[in-house]
Amino acid sequence: MRCFIVVKERSDAERWDWVLAGPGLHAAGSLGARGTEDAIIAAVGAAYDSLIRLAPVQIVVALPSNSRFWMLTDEIADAYPGVTVVPFVEDDADIRAEAVEALAVHRAGPLPPLVVATDGSAHRGFIGWGWLAGDGQHGFGRQVPNARIRDPHSLVVLAELQAIAEAVRALPRRTLTIRTDSRVALALIEDWLRGEESMPKGYETEHRAELAGLTRMHDELCRESERLSFEWVRGHVGEALNEGADSLAKLARRFAEGTWGLTADEIPGRARAIAETFAAPLASGSASAG
Repeated sequence: MRCFIVVKERSDAERWDWVLAGPGLHAAGSLGARGTEDAIIAAVGAAYDSLIRLAPVQIVVALPSNSRFWMLTDEIADAYPGVTVVPFVEDDADIRAEAVEALAVHRAGPLPPLVVATDGSAHRGFIGWGWLAGDGQHGFGRQVPNARIRDPHSLVVLAELQAIAEAVRALPRRTLTIRTDSRVALALIEDWLRGEESMPKGYETEHRAELAGLTRMHDELCRESERLSFEWVRGHVGEALNEGADSLAKLARRFAEGTWGLTADEIPGRARAIAETFAAPLASGSASAG
């Protein structure tokens, strides 16, 4: 296996941040070092417990060929059995990009938790979904499900779950509190997180096209569960984020129906206006509290 190491000096004297990234491996930290080469060697030592479980491992290093580092490769191999250091080649571009991005995240520190409201809308076989975060980030989309699905309650659950899944995908590495006004969707997700693989009523055998999408949602939410918490909120009682998510879902659904009267180019602007209207009071309140 090949992984890439990247180091960067911090503003405080002789401190370096580092990341090792590759298939099945992500390790990061900070340490003391006297220069780039020393930081790389020290980082290999710091990550060795993780590396040895994947041995043999090649650690890709992007240093010039005349760097003194390359005089130490045998010593590194002796000190850390199962690990060798190798020079960067163009085929390593993807793991380098992954490591550079991971280092940026590591240096920025953890992002603050975020509250996100989600909602779905269904009518006459069309569904729309929307989500709105407390900082104004938002998303929406529409779908025309399998024509055999007639039960409007099934469509609403599908829309609610889609809204939740899309919010989780759009906000990676954030600790999220997701608010939904759908007790059915919330109960289903709670079942999933307990290890059950239940689906909405009728989906197990009847609606194969949607079942694949629901299975993907199940897998993603279970994989991301450590950073997620869920709350039920009563809908249509003036809770700002919930009302905004509801408006985004209806915007998307009416666009799918062709009843909104806006063009495809106009829809994003309308969505931004909705997000600004319903999230702005929360954002300004947080700023004042700080």
